[in-house]
Amino acid sequence: MKKTVAVKDLCCERCARHLSEALMLEEGISKAQANYKRNVVFLETTLSDEQITSLVTQKGYEVLSVSIRKGIFG
Repeated sequence: MKKTVAVKDLCCERCARHLSEALMLEEGISKAQANYKRNVVFLETTLSDEQITSLVTQKGYEVLSVSIRKGIFG
């Protein structure tokens, strides 16, 4: 399932890359791409919202929301 995770204070490209790479190492996440300009992380995952929130929090970021990613291509 594709999810969008809004995070607080994703300050730079290096932080976004670090968070994406750290999440890609987690079981249950097949893709992760963070965008520091929008303070979001786009995921393809089988994890629940609570599990995602826990993982991102463990990486040092505050999660503002987790939602299903919507788009014209699913």
